[in-house]
Amino acid sequence: MFSKIQKIFQSVKERLLPQSYSLNQTKVINAISLCRTPQMGGFVQRCDDCGHTEAYYHSCRNRHCPICQGSNQQKWVEKQVANTLPLPYFHVVFTLPSELNPLIRANPVELFNLLFRAASKTLLTLAKDKNFLGAQPGFTAILHTWGSNLQFHPHLHCIVAGGGLSIDHKRFVVCKDSFFLPIKAISAVFRGKFLDELKTFFVKSTLHLPENLNTIAKRQQFLDNLYATKWVCYCKKPFRDASDVIRYLGRYTHRVAISEGRIVSYNPDTRMVRFKWKDYKSHNAIKIMELSDDEFVRRFLLHVLPTGFMKIRHYGFLGNNGRDKRLETCRKLLNAIVPKGIIPSFPKRTQEPLLCCPCCGSCSFGPVFSSARYQPVLLPTGTGP
Repeated sequence: MFSKIQKIFQSVKERLLPQSYSLNQTKVINAISLCRTPQMGGFVQRCDDCGHTEAYYHSCRNRHCPICQGSNQQKWVEKQVANTLPLPYFHVVFTLPSELNPLIRANPVELFNLLFRAASKTLLTLAKDKNFLGAQPGFTAILHTWGSNLQFHPHLHCIVAGGGLSIDHKRFVVCKDSFFLPIKAISAVFRGKFLDELKTFFVKSTLHLPENLNTIAKRQQFLDNLYATKWVCYCKKPFRDASDVIRYLGRYTHRVAISEGRIVSYNPDTRMVRFKWKDYKSHNAIKIMELSDDEFVRRFLLHVLPTGFMKIRHYGFLGNNGRDKRLETCRKLLNAIVPKGIIPSFPKRTQEPLLCCPCCGSCSFGPVFSSARYQPVLLPTGTGP
């Protein structure tokens, strides 16, 4: 049984013209189309008593596939549980003006990295100020590139602990219930840090520039307009405790563009896709959008990240280098223990061999064939999964 998303990609793949998309995007189309199908390979079990046969197919393991990220999501979340502290957590979002979108599309690695640098430096610099927190915070940043309508909308979600380590690591400074940094200051500093580095990129001529930025005068005007634009950063309602943080991270870290549940219908005859989307301009009203399958796939592929790009990063006392030692210090100062038992339940997505035949209950149900990933499974004649 194919998912709706898979049917859409399979239909588009059949009509795909050579060089319609980049090599990386074409790999994503192929991976989603073949995920958990006989062409992907897998293993076959057969009952010696009743002859019943079951086939289990490999997942594609492509990080952009919405079909098979459940197990990766669970593994990642389990690793993060030990990094939480008994504190309130805040959700801060950094967005970029839409005028930057063409430049980002042409230089994704450079400008996505710049987005991470500008946002992280903003939080670390302001939190260090004694007028605000006077300590080193800890936070996780997650890159999203889509809006609810699947259009290109790069932004950064940051989950920020409500406190930080003092500079000498002898105190843990806990903030009040409200976020410890003023949002207006965050927006202004973030804009300054991002545009300062962008200006350096322009001076060094290290970016691929669209035609509207092909002269020094045009680039200066572009920067002036961005400096004059109000950049939107906002802080959402704080999480109550670490369990809420884990649930949030588990829901957002391995999601790509759209989930199966948002797709209302797909008609292969008319090739039209209908899906739910949230219209933020209409007070978050849930609406139905209808697109051709070609346009749906085109928008989905806008969010394929460069190969090897890290979309989840940790900073401050959660930074990778020396994190365990810093967390141990934080727990001693807070008189806290490593949290356990707060992992939310995830649906089991992995496929494992059955011990007994689902048809007759016999335990003589063993593997008769297996193949490596991308090596098709050929079922015995007259049988099926």
